[in-house]
Amino acid sequence: MTRAGHSSMEYNNPNETLPSMNPATQRKIAFRTFFPLFMFPKQPQNTTKTPFCQDVYLIKNMQNENNVKKSEHPSLLAKEIIPIAQQAGEILRHFFKKDFSLELKNNDTFDPVTSADKQSDALMRKLLHEKFPDDLILSEENENIPTDYTKRIWMVDPLDGTKDFIKGKDGFAIHIGLFSNNEILFGLVYAPIQNKLFWAEKGKGAYMQQEDDFQKIQVSPITSLLESRVITRSPGSDARALDEVVLQLKCREYIHDSALKVPKIACGQAEAHINTNFRASKWDTLAPQIILEEAGGIMTDLDGNLLDYTQKELRWERSYIATSNKEIHNEVLQAIKKHLP
Repeated sequence: MTRAGHSSMEYNNPNETLPSMNPATQRKIAFRTFFPLFMFPKQPQNTTKTPFCQDVYLIKNMQNENNVKKSEHPSLLAKEIIPIAQQAGEILRHFFKKDFSLELKNNDTFDPVTSADKQSDALMRKLLHEKFPDDLILSEENENIPTDYTKRIWMVDPLDGTKDFIKGKDGFAIHIGLFSNNEILFGLVYAPIQNKLFWAEKGKGAYMQQEDDFQKIQVSPITSLLESRVITRSPGSDARALDEVVLQLKCREYIHDSALKVPKIACGQAEAHINTNFRASKWDTLAPQIILEEAGGIMTDLDGNLLDYTQKELRWERSYIATSNKEIHNEVLQAIKKHLP
């Protein structure tokens, strides 16, 4: 979920009372499941399958890293942040099967917000502030925006994929990322209904959670766009010019997804994704980006430039591309240049 129209002001204490909401729309949410699995035609060398996600491939000969018990957690930071995401996930689970209030931010039909967004946001900011009182927090649902990006700053999206949440689909997730000194240090993406959690810490690799174990993941070995699976957005009513460019790519298969587009590339389920709505903001990309990069992938804007998280603007003017390797990334960039100014 993305947002524009934030005002620039210093971060304040996250314990403030949430603003009251007008219950403009009450909806009964019906649970649906749609998360198709896509298989490699041939298992790549030096990899092994895992039952957690049938087509995820894990690096062999890394027993100390791939099957890590909680008592031997590979990241103390992840060990602290995962419970925060899970608690926020319980809030989303609660509202997912019950009534919730719905508003439109800035009267924008493409930018809805629910009571689930707001309560998840309040909880995460409170818990992060308690653990890291000196850190700043940039959250989609909080209008108090940090202005100093040289400090440690958490970038949070309490409900990425609000439209799917409203429709009763499970394609939504929680994002928590840490940025400091012009580097992404940590990122976590958690889809509570699908019960899928991915995280990465700089220099320590990318992981997915399987019950009590954490397994290291990697991108697929495919290097040709023709053989690649391209992740597209879930079908929507809003027409986008870039969608036509995506559908003209010469690839093996298109996959529809919402919440886990980039993590699916990181764990080898796909090779490319082009964000087509030009509404993505820092909190949409920070956590997924480090997960992808630590798994061996690449994320840039549509022109091939690195995303600059120190810029004043919150939204990415030239959107973003995520791929599994530089060969496919270059092919996608060339295809875009042929069709877009």
